[in-house]
Amino acid sequence: MAEEKKIDLVVYAATSYTGKIACEYLAGKDPSFFETFKWAIAGRNEHKLELLKADLREKFDHVADLQIIIADSSDLDALELVTKPAKAVISFAGPYSKYGSKLVESCVKNGAHYSDINGELFWVSEMIEEFEDAAQANKVKLVPSCGVVSMPYDWGVNAIVKFIREHFNEDTKYARGVIVDFKTTVSGGTAATFLDITSPENIAKAAEILQDPQAMNPKDSKNNLDKPDPDNYIWDPVLKTYLAPFIGSPTDVRIVRRSNALLKYGPEFTYDQYVKSSSWSGAKVKTWTNSLIGKSLVSKLGRSLINRMTPDPGQGATMEELKKGFLTAKLYGEGAESGKIVVCDVHLEGNPGYLVTSRMIIEAGIDLARNSGEMGVYGFQTTASGLSPKFFETMLNNCMSVETKLLEES
Repeated sequence: MAEEKKIDLVVYAATSYTGKIACEYLAGKDPSFFETFKWAIAGRNEHKLELLKADLREKFDHVADLQIIIADSSDLDALELVTKPAKAVISFAGPYSKYGSKLVESCVKNGAHYSDINGELFWVSEMIEEFEDAAQANKVKLVPSCGVVSMPYDWGVNAIVKFIREHFNEDTKYARGVIVDFKTTVSGGTAATFLDITSPENIAKAAEILQDPQAMNPKDSKNNLDKPDPDNYIWDPVLKTYLAPFIGSPTDVRIVRRSNALLKYGPEFTYDQYVKSSSWSGAKVKTWTNSLIGKSLVSKLGRSLINRMTPDPGQGATMEELKKGFLTAKLYGEGAESGKIVVCDVHLEGNPGYLVTSRMIIEAGIDLARNSGEMGVYGFQTTASGLSPKFFETMLNNCMSVETKLLEES
């Protein structure tokens, strides 16, 4: 713990599909940035890391001095090479339940802040149970799920809560997130993670998380106010549209609810999340589709088909295809006393799961390395509770637009 931290940020599993995109984004910053910021790439395959460095060096001269660290995710001793010299580590080593636990352990032990892009809540829950106390004691901050999984909704709800407090001086009674439209792709790594979450080894643990609407809340903050995940479509009287369940929402909602538990949005606060539909029939189809995908992930035939239809790990869409992606979400919340409705429109420009997520996690790593001491909070945090305003300012100047206002002004 007393050893001087000579590296600001280590990108672990840098040669993964999303890791490469993230490294190119970081390397593309103004050369003056690297006068005061030192980073390194790490992973288990030295040859692939050398190739990545060579590719980056063709575009960015300053990468010539980029350090490479060799460490297998299963080797706790080797991971010391990653975490001892680092102020912060970001990881692309998914599925995290297979490849992430020892890195978290090493970060906590050696005082390196940590972030990743995982959606494996059963694994995060295990990590909290095992390492929260030590992380608090060692003043280590861990911000898992820092990508399109949770961040836009976590941030949007937090913006609504702040707006209501600033303008009406009151708590927020509830909030809802709605995915309005999106265009994305699935990489081999993402497919592998979904199949791992629903594998025979993990399905019981994943199901246990889904059975508890507040599974990610600290145990002393559960209040049973949040409802189970929806299994049917509804009519939304505020947005005046039909809404359907969405396969990614169970992860997002539990993280937003953890933010509420940590930041105290209001004693009656609840949050749910859906995807928008233009009609009753469309909502019905989306509900069926959501159910079908869920059933496919746990059936032998469905898993086999998904495995055949998706890219291999490390493979995914081209950069030109990624640039065509986007995500638009609308969130709203109600003041606990006034009943005023505040709306937050969020738009992500670029493929949300890869292009935008890679930027989010890089900026989170920079924020953890530079601003964690200013925040004064440690242990397992969310994007809303653990990252500084500077992180969000950077995202707003990058690939994210946000507008928060009263409903009647929309």
